[in-house]
Amino acid sequence: MSTISVVMPCHNRAHDLGKVLRAYDLQDVGEPFELIAVDDASSDATYDLLNSYQPNAFELRVERLESNQGPAAARNKGISLAKSPIILFVGDDILPATDLVRGHVTAHRRYKEEESAILGRVEWPEDMPVNTLMKHIDGIGAEQFSYYYLQDCQEYDFRHLYTANVSLKRDFIQKEQKWFDTDFRFAALEDAEIAYRLSKNGLKIIYSSVLVGYHYHYHNIWTFCQRQYLTGLMACVLVKKYPEITHKIIGRRWPYQTYFWRMIGLFEDYSPKSAEWLENEVKHLLSAYEWTPSSMLDMLYLKVLNYFFYKGLIHGTFGEGDLSRRVNAVYAHRVLVPLLIWFIKENRRLMEPFPNEHGPWVLNRLKTQKI
Repeated sequence: MSTISVVMPCHNRAHDLGKVLRAYDLQDVGEPFELIAVDDASSDATYDLLNSYQPNAFELRVERLESNQGPAAARNKGISLAKSPIILFVGDDILPATDLVRGHVTAHRRYKEEESAILGRVEWPEDMPVNTLMKHIDGIGAEQFSYYYLQDCQEYDFRHLYTANVSLKRDFIQKEQKWFDTDFRFAALEDAEIAYRLSKNGLKIIYSSVLVGYHYHYHNIWTFCQRQYLTGLMACVLVKKYPEITHKIIGRRWPYQTYFWRMIGLFEDYSPKSAEWLENEVKHLLSAYEWTPSSMLDMLYLKVLNYFFYKGLIHGTFGEGDLSRRVNAVYAHRVLVPLLIWFIKENRRLMEPFPNEHGPWVLNRLKTQKI
């Protein structure tokens, strides 16, 4: 019988999934384990690759969902098939270090309580270029993971059940009548949701920095702003289900009860088209800093990524209609205009050169037109 079941949702990863599977063949385990790969209705050759792969060191079990349902549904399928007492959740873009599987097994032998979960570390691999945004989101910004702030062997709350590299006892998960909630149709906060329910049964998430997976997922400002937007959408789902944790997910009261409704009187002043222009100009500006460090860049990333998170909250609250677009337009002008002006003026004051002339051009546009 396998000691541990590795559950890996897969979607459109044919281009480098073979490398991930080979890394599991190189695991220094010393005892059997199974890998359950659930293809979430990929449109590329992911399913064919999984079916054709012949493992040497583990048992590979492949399933396919007939329609794309998101990672929550794929993980639920994996849970239902798992035969081992420990389930390790990983991503299809996570290449495991050679001792990852063994390390999780060893940690569970140390932390024998049923409610103990072991959180491993996720790092950028050495053979993938890491730009200023990627350093920020896994560093001081912590918009992707909070490892920058975690301490080894310490216990953390439900927000840190990162399913890129975390293991739990199977029996503890299966006590829940519902596992991952498929209302979370995007890969965002569905892990925090199940962790919150499990925390009511005593879940303890213990961090182990030596259990490393390498994250082969390149991001730029365009892709990560979209991720932040989807996270905002899913945060809306989460806090509607559990209003009592709003402050831990959003950091303030549910927004439409306070801030956003006060914007209604400003609707006529700003158009959704100008908001889209502002968003694109901010992303173009930050694109110029993708490989150019700046002393103010972390602050700019924090503000911009937070903006797109709240844009997702706005659309999750008001829907996709005209009201939502107009609330977002006011929000864009109240946040992005002063942010752009501050950054460009501060850049000049510190005499830090712009990577191009885009920044001064935007400042001139803001001054000469009603944007």
